Amino acid sequence: MFDPISVFTKQFTPIDGGYLYYPSMKSGGKLVTADEYERLTESWRKVAGRRGIWMVVGIVMLAVFVWTVTSKLLSLPDWSNSIMVAACVIGISAWLIWASFAPRRLVRGRPTIAPPRPASEARRQARAMLNWRFIIFALLFSGVAFLGSFNSPERDLKTWAWLIGSGAFFGLYIWIAVQKFRDS
Repeated sequence: MFDPISVFTKQFTPIDGGYLYYPSMKSGGKLVTADEYERLTESWRKVAGRRGIWMVVGIVMLAVFVWTVTSKLLSLPDWSNSIMVAACVIGISAWLIWASFAPRRLVRGRPTIAPPRPASEARRQARAMLNWRFIIFALLFSGVAFLGSFNSPERDLKTWAWLIGSGAFFGLYIWIAVQKFRDS
């Protein structure tokens, strides 16, 4: 449904002598050599490819097992489980963010060899990275969550958070779908 490897590689535009990489929407293009591109792609495959995903699943499963045993042996309070979940989410997120910013770290300080792209072109390229299957899945998931929380008889903080969050994502993906349809 969502191919993180192709999304990563679409950040680079082939040119003579390597690849052009735009670190941000407002910055100019910077040169990445073919050898550097291969190393970056291989590094990203280790993180976001099948092997990387299964490694994260294994680490999380091991952490859950160790935490369950430890919390039962030490009779830790129930709220400590939330801290463990938050630590796992923060750890995985930090690892993915660090790996995804590798191209930026690589080209930091290099001279620009191409002018910045127009904002409309940068947005169009970003939308092109999302395939229709992912957009439809996001629309269905956020729409069901939005309708479920909207129709809920309870109006506690959790329900309001789901209502606002899922409504925002539903609206965002409707906008992305309309814009992507206009691009094609």
